[in-house]
Amino acid sequence: MTQTPAWLQTLTGRNLLREEVRQVRRALDTIFGDQLVQVGAWGEPGLFRRLARTRRAAVFAAAPSPGVDVVSAPDALALAADSIDAVLLPHTLELADDPHAVLREVDRVLRPDGHLVALGFNPWGWWGLRHVLSRPGFPPGSQRMIADGRLCDWLRLLEFKVHHASFYYFVPPLLRGATRRQGRQARGQEAGPASDSGALERFSGQIGPVLRLVRRVPAFAGCYVLVARKQAYTMTPIRLAWRRRTALVGTVVNPTTRNVA
Repeated sequence: MTQTPAWLQTLTGRNLLREEVRQVRRALDTIFGDQLVQVGAWGEPGLFRRLARTRRAAVFAAAPSPGVDVVSAPDALALAADSIDAVLLPHTLELADDPHAVLREVDRVLRPDGHLVALGFNPWGWWGLRHVLSRPGFPPGSQRMIADGRLCDWLRLLEFKVHHASFYYFVPPLLRGATRRQGRQARGQEAGPASDSGALERFSGQIGPVLRLVRRVPAFAGCYVLVARKQAYTMTPIRLAWRRRTALVGTVVNPTTRNVA
């Protein structure tokens, strides 16, 4: 059974999830309908599902996990076509083997005018830099980072209209100290006098002025949220323009003034 990744349980991971709850709540605040589907487990069970404004909400994931309602591959969802009002992808594309196949499947199950909300890591920010420098990839389990511009291009090819895209979470990805501390606790060793929260708080206090400055620059953001709508095209029948026939009187053409003269 798949559990929540260990790095999401660190102080930085918890702060990230707290900020993502705010972002998802804002994105879903104006999305209504009958059903919302979250594709991919992320964070604590039911973290985003309770934010849905639809009548029903469910979590689909490729492996069983707490909070997962249906076990189904992200690129082959057990859903009928044109049956879902909204789909949430919490970093699902970065964890998928084929993100294009996942988007095509989202396009299949969404109703016309349905909405897509996607969370992604910014490959140009500090998190993207660490992803490049980390040999196994970062965050753990991520296969790639997809820029918001590239995702917009993919969605336009599927005839989606992007309504909103914004960046968030400007905190550097400092997880090593917390991860090591959790490993020592799991082995029954002393955690040491300094906790991960204390170290991160001291570091944040030291670079606080710098963080306030870089928050004005989207390129330094760790993540982005994107909201798009599946466009619906209605077919308007065009009537054929028939040629008007010449009016006849019996079998003789109606006379004109020239004929009378």
